[in-house]
Amino acid sequence: MKGAIKQLVCFGECMVEHRADGTSSFGGDTFNTAWYLAQLLKQSNDNHIAVSFASAIGTDKASTNLLDMLSNSNVRQDYIVLEPHSALGEYWITLDEKGERRFTFAREHSPVRQYFKRDETLTQALHNKLIDAIYLSGISLAILCASQRKHLFEALAAFKKRGGLIFFDNNYRQALWRSDNPELSYQAVMALANIAFLTDEDEYAVYGTANVDEIIAEHQKHRSQLLVIRQGAQPCVLVSPDNYSPIYIAAQNIAPQLILDTCGAGDAFAAGFLAHWLKGCDLQTAACFAHQVAAEVIQHHGALISADFLPKLVTQE
Repeated sequence: MKGAIKQLVCFGECMVEHRADGTSSFGGDTFNTAWYLAQLLKQSNDNHIAVSFASAIGTDKASTNLLDMLSNSNVRQDYIVLEPHSALGEYWITLDEKGERRFTFAREHSPVRQYFKRDETLTQALHNKLIDAIYLSGISLAILCASQRKHLFEALAAFKKRGGLIFFDNNYRQALWRSDNPELSYQAVMALANIAFLTDEDEYAVYGTANVDEIIAEHQKHRSQLLVIRQGAQPCVLVSPDNYSPIYIAAQNIAPQLILDTCGAGDAFAAGFLAHWLKGCDLQTAACFAHQVAAEVIQHHGALISADFLPKLVTQE
């Protein structure tokens, strides 16, 4: 299964990021994962796995700079749609004394909100299995209107029937859902996901669960998927379809005074896990490496850190 993945697409939103230290960059959950995954895979000088970012961007200066950044970062742009007279959304990060972040957003007119109304390239790729895997998140769902989510779910179901792999991250932002019920959309994509990256607090918010055991019980009906449950500084929990006994993998122990910004940590964790998993490593090794990547990210400002700081990808190949 893993060896068959040659093209992976991450779908979602990218925005201009204004960091707590006064600098600016780019950020967005699935964008962060695409960027980190591409940097980690590039370490092995292996071009067999192509990582693409799917989104809609504008024609403003920031959008042009984003395209340049992607070109220089080994992230393909096959599924990026240019929306004339539009501009990227923006967000501002403020931090508490523990490095926990608070966001202020200006994303109401983000061009990706109309993605599936503007272009069918990704939809056709899913229906015809022109790619091997897709990575999306709860935010990827929330930024779409109900009709576009339905359109996406139909494409994902067709993709899954053709043997495509679906990776889902449960990132949840309550404000994005407005009057819509997020649980129904989460259930729809969880029924299709091969790997689900679940942050415990987001699970509690969406489903009303209260602990890891309840998270596992909630998703037992989808026993064909791998659950990767993140708990911040606590061990992550792996629940494999081959063995439904939870496996706990300890997080890296980082001194509190070294933690600057937790923005992007979960996205980097997913990238670290996938980088090892795609290269043939076992689940425990992949989870340990994911913790290492996240631990490095939280010691820097912003969602993306310099690739020079990333731990080295050592695989079984």
